[in-house]
Amino acid sequence: MNKLSVIGLEADKAEILRRLQDLGVVEINDPQAKLTDAEWAAIIHKDSDEDQVSALEAELNKVEIVLNTVAKYDTEKKPLFASRKPMTKAEYAKVLGSGDSVQQKVNELYERVEQWNEKRSEENVIVSQQASLTPWMSYELPLELSETREVRVFYGVIPAVADTEALKKKVSEASDATEVSVLGKDTEQQYVSALCMRADEEEVLDALKSFGFTAASFKGMKGTASENMEKLGQRLTQVREEQKALEAQFVLAPEEKAQIQCYYDEQVVLRDRAKICDRLLATKKAFYFDGWVPAEKQSEVIQTLEEYGCWSEVKEPEKGEETPVLMKNNNLIYPVQVITELYSLPKSYEVDPTPIFAAFYIVFFGMMFADIAYGLILAGLCAFALWKYKPEGLAFRLLKTLVYCGISTAIWGVLFGGFFGDMIKIKPLWMNPLENAMFILAFSCILGVVHLFIGMGVKAYMQIRDGHLFDAICDVFIWYVFIIGLALLLFGNSYVAPGSGTIGKYMAIIGAVWIVGCEFIRGKGIGKLVGLWNLYGTTSYLADILSYSRLLALGLASAVIAQVFNMLGRMLGKGVVGVIGFIVIAVIGHTVNFLINALGSFVHASRLQYVEFFGKFYEGGGVPYQPFERKTKYTKIVKEDK
Repeated sequence: MNKLSVIGLEADKAEILRRLQDLGVVEINDPQAKLTDAEWAAIIHKDSDEDQVSALEAELNKVEIVLNTVAKYDTEKKPLFASRKPMTKAEYAKVLGSGDSVQQKVNELYERVEQWNEKRSEENVIVSQQASLTPWMSYELPLELSETREVRVFYGVIPAVADTEALKKKVSEASDATEVSVLGKDTEQQYVSALCMRADEEEVLDALKSFGFTAASFKGMKGTASENMEKLGQRLTQVREEQKALEAQFVLAPEEKAQIQCYYDEQVVLRDRAKICDRLLATKKAFYFDGWVPAEKQSEVIQTLEEYGCWSEVKEPEKGEETPVLMKNNNLIYPVQVITELYSLPKSYEVDPTPIFAAFYIVFFGMMFADIAYGLILAGLCAFALWKYKPEGLAFRLLKTLVYCGISTAIWGVLFGGFFGDMIKIKPLWMNPLENAMFILAFSCILGVVHLFIGMGVKAYMQIRDGHLFDAICDVFIWYVFIIGLALLLFGNSYVAPGSGTIGKYMAIIGAVWIVGCEFIRGKGIGKLVGLWNLYGTTSYLADILSYSRLLALGLASAVIAQVFNMLGRMLGKGVVGVIGFIVIAVIGHTVNFLINALGSFVHASRLQYVEFFGKFYEGGGVPYQPFERKTKYTKIVKEDK
């Protein structure tokens, strides 16, 4: 990354920003630090266009509502992974047209959506009114009738637990000229009506309230409950028909939907272009910004800026200055970059670990999942998803990585002789791990030592690169001598060559002396004694190496579980029932085993990178590179073939 500073004319700003957005390689910095500087603040002000941003946000919200509504009635099959449609600039411009016609179409559809929402609200109100009227269907008086010249009418609810006989008795005690009717009951309340003389209404109402009476209200309704229910039913039918008529207008032809999607993306581009002005500094006639650009892209950016007579300056970052992180790997390694991203991006001064651990990750995954059939299924499913759905971003990288892992799984299945466990007997090309568990354990630990030593080597490289050779010797190379010496001392005579144990003893002694002595040379005060503690760190290396035993453990688990399901299936015999039972058990059992151990292999292969490998040299925490670009949702502009 290089630092880029630009000054341009205000009159050319809109076109310059459009060109930079199309290039999509410049990250524009937040200018807040310069605004707090008195010298800068005296001559510039923060550029922004909040009104335009708000207007575009409102338009985007409208288009999004339309597209979401259209999607509900779209009969086209939805893809498993969302991907943008590749289009050339010419194709994009042709589909979008002038923008006026599609904007008018969006406005019409948005108006229909609002009408549909109004109808839906009315439908909900009607259904609610019908529900409230249902308990009153036996009430024969008009709902608006509350009194006559001589009679007072009460209707309402009391709790379900209230004693209605006691209620009637108390009301009759208040006035003999009363009639109380219980019209219905549900789990929460009872529906009652009461008629009394107007002269006694206060006493009757007090009696009703003593039983928890609450008056019901049917505001705006006239006529009996049954008459109102009939009217509501007729209106509900009409409202639902009107809704269906509106819904029919949401079914668009593919070209209409594509046009609205292009319009949405265009509004996103315009909104982002308006928002980026918030990161510009301006005078009356000019504007300024600074940011970052990848070194390999700077000539293209400078050439574009020169077309508009801009002043620009590109400088390398100062020593120790943090820059945005853009990892650069070839097409083969790039997918495995997802493993690094799931952990954390490297800081700009660190080494990108992806090319270093990629092969180890794929090998570890395959060794833990080792089975020919499982590997072919995993690779085949992921390859099909890549071909069929053409995902982008994280989904693409993850699926491509799993294709690699599936191939590795199949290869290790050939080496270990596994095909759905032992469903089909295959002679191992190398050995059967169930019969040679201790050898595979030793092999796993050796792989772990190589893996850890490479991680330590990366640390030494960064220290030497930064001019700290002595630190590299103390922190890495002397540990190589010490650990290899211990290994030879313990296992050399038996597994390497006679006399190698003696060589290992002297290597271990020299290493131990150096580990302790290094801190006497570079430490200060009590820090000179840290070397003794560092020597105790041997136990942590041993623990790290033993962590690689999971390569054996998960491999055995996958194979044994597969064989158990095969054995259960074979116990049903060889008849028709037995064959059907075997197929059912095999399909269910191997599906479960596949899913569990595929996930386990992914997690534990990642853990060996994150904890053991990264722990030797990797800090992480880098800030991702976020260029000013076309961040569209439905379309992707591609270059035309020349």
